[in-house]
Amino acid sequence: MYFSHRQLRLIPIACATLFLFLGSISAQQSLTIGSGSTLGLNSQTLPVSLTSTNTSEGFVLAIAFDATIVAVDDVSVAGTVTEAVVAELIVPEILANGVTLGVVLDVSPPFDAQMIPVGADQLLANLEVRPTLLVNMPTDTLLEFVDGTLNSPPLDNIIVQGGQSIGESQGLQLNDGTLTLLPPPPDSLTIESVSVLSDRSGDARILMTNMSGLVQGFVLAISHDESVLTLESINLEDTVTESIGAELVVPQVVTGGGTIGVVLDFQSPFDGQTIPLGNDQHIANYKYSCNDTIIEPAPELPTDLIFLDGTLNSPPLDNVIVVNGLSINPALNDGVYTCLPIPRPPTENTEFFCGPIDLPDTGESRIFATAGEEVEICFFYQDEDDNLQGLQIAACVDCNLTMIDFSIEGSIINDIGAEFLDFNFDNDPNDGDGCEFVMGLLLDALPPFDNQTAPSSAEPLLVGCLRAELSVNAPCETDLPIMFCDGVNGSGSVAIENIAVINFESIQSFEKTGCFVHVTPEEAFQRGDCNSDDKVNLADAATILGQQFLGTEVLCPDACDSNDDGKINLADSVHILNYLFRFGEPPLDPGPDNDGPDPTEDFLSECMSDDSAC
Repeated sequence: MYFSHRQLRLIPIACATLFLFLGSISAQQSLTIGSGSTLGLNSQTLPVSLTSTNTSEGFVLAIAFDATIVAVDDVSVAGTVTEAVVAELIVPEILANGVTLGVVLDVSPPFDAQMIPVGADQLLANLEVRPTLLVNMPTDTLLEFVDGTLNSPPLDNIIVQGGQSIGESQGLQLNDGTLTLLPPPPDSLTIESVSVLSDRSGDARILMTNMSGLVQGFVLAISHDESVLTLESINLEDTVTESIGAELVVPQVVTGGGTIGVVLDFQSPFDGQTIPLGNDQHIANYKYSCNDTIIEPAPELPTDLIFLDGTLNSPPLDNVIVVNGLSINPALNDGVYTCLPIPRPPTENTEFFCGPIDLPDTGESRIFATAGEEVEICFFYQDEDDNLQGLQIAACVDCNLTMIDFSIEGSIINDIGAEFLDFNFDNDPNDGDGCEFVMGLLLDALPPFDNQTAPSSAEPLLVGCLRAELSVNAPCETDLPIMFCDGVNGSGSVAIENIAVINFESIQSFEKTGCFVHVTPEEAFQRGDCNSDDKVNLADAATILGQQFLGTEVLCPDACDSNDDGKINLADSVHILNYLFRFGEPPLDPGPDNDGPDPTEDFLSECMSDDSAC
């Protein structure tokens, strides 16, 4: 090829120009924001890095973001080249929709000329970026370098080299970053089902799955059937909540359930305690007890424990977890608390009885009395093998019986010498728990503690007798019960059980047989009315003779005893005839004109006429 002299002169110039052009392409300098993704509301750290062909004396970053989607919580140089070269001036600013960072490496004596060395992808700073909303599909949001917009006065993105600012117009390449928001797996609260023996308390554990983010607090509102269960307490024992150190805990047992509100970081210095991401994390306990003890072979009793929004407490609370200041309504998984039957305890051969004073002789547990009469209800024990150190009696008494006094006089207890005895009555039928009698005694309660005991016996032995008055309005021909009832309090506030104290143990599982006061008709008749026709006349004298000599049956022997001498004979017939026809003395009280009881005790059989009444 042929070149002119002029072309030859231009070749070196063109080569030099080409060299400079190629050199500028291969030595491009840049600032780059890293990209990343985050799950739910969890924070993500995005790096900002520098690629440079010359040493740098400082830099300025100005980065914008969509504040409706994300927020920047922190701008840090920890672990970066900026920190490594000991930058002396670091000025971060977090704004509503952006962040700026100004750095000068050497501003203070002795001016050692610190610089960021030449290199590729050198880490200058870290941005801690947090989503401000939950998404239901992957969502990208841009973090971008912007010049002349952020801060006051507005800043540009630059690096400083040789005392000169190099920005985008001087060839500095600015590479934006992207944060991808990913939808989290659903958060949930779960009541862990539990089975507990019905005579004990048990915890229903509350579990939390949180993948949306770190949990700053939570509210629980759980209901239960109050006819089956009692909520004893709500606590954080042995939970992740307790281990982290919750600073505000407000449990509340309310009608129909219980609530608890928890804030992890509530007090200065606000260290940012949170519950980390996790599945089925144990966050709280609801402690329940069964209202009734279930004895085998009765079946177990399951009861639902239910998350209940907008009902419990005042104002009503919802079940929520708090993540990044947002209340999240998680999926709610209810549970079941099951009251299990306990094995039937072995029955002791101790027995408690009540009845009339002669119960050991007759075996009759009914006490017969007429309305308005005072009655004696006696209590007995029996145990073939063991001596009793003491006992408690708790009885439900029909409120037609007004209790007056209790005495151990004449009993084996009195003979031995009980050193402690106390009792009380509840005669109020309108106090919500009926009428009750409670009594407790210990045979050896005072020094020198000689271990007095009531003896074992195969027959009922008298403990003491309760004196009561039968109401004048008691219904006739009815049985008024006196039953042994565990858990009554008499006129006090402590629930008393029926207990036999044997070898320093409280024995409760034994037979207890109640008794009845039978309301009998009061004997009422007209003396002289032997044939029970409500008249006294010649027919009654004939009936007396018929009863004496012909075996005629009479309904009311007392009415035939006209002269009230306790016998029925010919004299009674003569007494009536004298009264009717010779103006003699009338039959004695109750006379021929009025019905009434016999004021004189005798051995004549019970009156069965229609005149008898309560």
